[in-house]
Amino acid sequence: MESTCIIPQSFVVILFLTNLYVNKEMEEEMFCYIHEGGELVKTAVGSIEYKGGRTNCSVVSKNISQSEFVSKVCGVLNLDSNSIKLEFIVKFDPSCLLPLHNDGDIVNMFKFNDMFCHVYISQCTECGDDLICPTSGPTPIVASNSAHVSSIGEPPLHISNESPTIQSVGFSQRCAMTNTVQLQPSRFEHSIVGSGHTFPNASEFRDAIYLMSLAGKFRYSYKRNSPKHMTVVCTIEDCPWKITARAIGDSNIVQVHTFRNVHNHCLEDVVLSQPLVRSTRASLVIDDVIRSTPEYQPRQICKDFVRQHGIQLTYLQAWQMKEKAKERIYGQPKNYYKLLPWMCERMLATNPGSSVELSYSDDDHFEKLFVAHSISIEGFVRGCRPIIAIDSAHMSGPYGGALFSATSYDANDSMFPLAFGVMSSENYEDWLWFLEKLKIVVGNKEVIIISYKHHALLQYSFLSKHNTRGNKGKENALQFLDSLAYGRLEHDYNVSMFELKNYNEALATWVEENESHHWVISKFPKKREDKMTINLAKSFNAWLRIERHHSICNFLLEHMSKLASMLVKHQEESKNWKWCIGPKIEAKVQENIAKGAVYPVTPFKNGVFGVCIGRALLNVDILNRTCTCRGWQMLGIPCEHATTVIISIGQNVTDFVDDCYKYPMQELIYGGSFSGIETHDMPTVDDDGLVRSITGEVPRKKRIESQFQDKRPVYCSRCHMSGHNRKTCKNPLP
Repeated sequence: MESTCIIPQSFVVILFLTNLYVNKEMEEEMFCYIHEGGELVKTAVGSIEYKGGRTNCSVVSKNISQSEFVSKVCGVLNLDSNSIKLEFIVKFDPSCLLPLHNDGDIVNMFKFNDMFCHVYISQCTECGDDLICPTSGPTPIVASNSAHVSSIGEPPLHISNESPTIQSVGFSQRCAMTNTVQLQPSRFEHSIVGSGHTFPNASEFRDAIYLMSLAGKFRYSYKRNSPKHMTVVCTIEDCPWKITARAIGDSNIVQVHTFRNVHNHCLEDVVLSQPLVRSTRASLVIDDVIRSTPEYQPRQICKDFVRQHGIQLTYLQAWQMKEKAKERIYGQPKNYYKLLPWMCERMLATNPGSSVELSYSDDDHFEKLFVAHSISIEGFVRGCRPIIAIDSAHMSGPYGGALFSATSYDANDSMFPLAFGVMSSENYEDWLWFLEKLKIVVGNKEVIIISYKHHALLQYSFLSKHNTRGNKGKENALQFLDSLAYGRLEHDYNVSMFELKNYNEALATWVEENESHHWVISKFPKKREDKMTINLAKSFNAWLRIERHHSICNFLLEHMSKLASMLVKHQEESKNWKWCIGPKIEAKVQENIAKGAVYPVTPFKNGVFGVCIGRALLNVDILNRTCTCRGWQMLGIPCEHATTVIISIGQNVTDFVDDCYKYPMQELIYGGSFSGIETHDMPTVDDDGLVRSITGEVPRKKRIESQFQDKRPVYCSRCHMSGHNRKTCKNPLP
């Protein structure tokens, strides 16, 4: 239950600056919200809230004098100007309260604060020895240099008289007069609440001490440091801060005995007392951020530490902090490979029909993993176009490896993940194993596989045979290569080859000798569908760019989560299609319609039409859905010549689009079911590397079998019949 501490009635004045531009000269005014009659409430976690009361407003000039400012505030609050004390802070040292005595202090208050300035008003009485004692908590005034009116900022936590830094009489005033820094607690200041606070072990006590030093910006040292007795002091000489803790009996539980949470540092001590950066303990600060934002980058950690804690980290320190935080949250990465058998079994049980293959080396080390979820297999077999783009990318986790992927197209020409593999390396044997598993998934469906060789490697090998120096020569050579590869007709290929021979005979010979039927459209024996690059597979790698940095089990879980989100998104988007085809296919149709609008059409018999393009005549067969350019039959979408013919006969172009692009096919692709695996009963790995279930038992190792794998038949050695063994045999002996 949350407890609160009610501070006696106080007054809150919130000032906001508005900028007015007159004759190119800026004149600033302060708009004041004045709250009275309420209470400042300090919660158990140390935050301050103002509750109740009434609200008034007032406007004062930025050029107001100190006496006018005091009179105006006191007039609204009905206070005696001789019985109040005003203090303010500056942006570069918010822990130090400076007195607001004269007009120069008013100028400095705005000069050294960019966005917000906090001013505190307290009713005080004289205590003797020229010291002033506050009779109530200080009243915060918040001034803003922006035109945006925001809520009150969090006042310093020493607002309550119960704060250890206020226990010394006139401490705030001495801070301002003698350059003493008043250390204020922040998020982790209350990691230890006082004497009697217990911790499960000494390590957690040391973590709490470090977090306190980080929040309070001081350095500590251990005068005594053992699991049974620890004494911690501030490194600044004569500083009274001290905490001692002892173990309770023979247990590991540590209890705080002495808790003296009071500092007395001078400004000269600030540099000497900066906390040390220890990646293991400092990583505790970013645990929550890593949980919610796994892509939290080391460079951002460096910036946040400077802004929040005033500590400059190196990139290596920030990276180590992130790795330590991930290890504490997710466990040691090497242990997750031992949980793969459990993960594979759970994936098969959760989504029956999936293909999951796990392979280990002879010395029981991870080698290969193949995963194709049931919804991906069903969607591809039911309606995806028979094109698969394969590629590999590096796994950027602690143990590296390679990520193999197989991706296809849905009815809207969008990415549809089919299968992926995680390999300990990338070589010929790994690719052969992956493609063998992929072949089982595809079944009897005839597919076209596009790999990396078809583009970048081909260009590199092509240019390596080119002797012309300079970028211009390379550009010309690549233009010849593209004209050869993308030409749809045999005539186009012959013309391009003739020009290439005239340009460079050696390059033309290279093309003829390098299996052109694999990468030249006009030579390809199957339906090519105009797909020549692996941009789709590259999209898959970019899609999992962040997840590839994580451990193997987290990668599997996050892939399932992203896959589910993608499937739902594509399915919902398909319900909003304007026509029976998706928006990407519709854009291609409209583009072809615009290109073919100027072509004249000549009708012939039996559904054949002639389309004139300059001196050339192309035939379009509406009944067989073919065109001389081969664009219609290759892609399944009416080409620019066919769209002209279809519109000329008063038909709808979308009716002639292949069924693989239409909504019913999209429904079949995304019509399956898919669920995420439950991990509440996931086994754990001991420090000695032994896998244990949540009940403490050691699971028996079991080989993961694919549902496509044929099981060896069982024969009885007693009756020599199949289907049972000797122990369960019930057949009578002859």
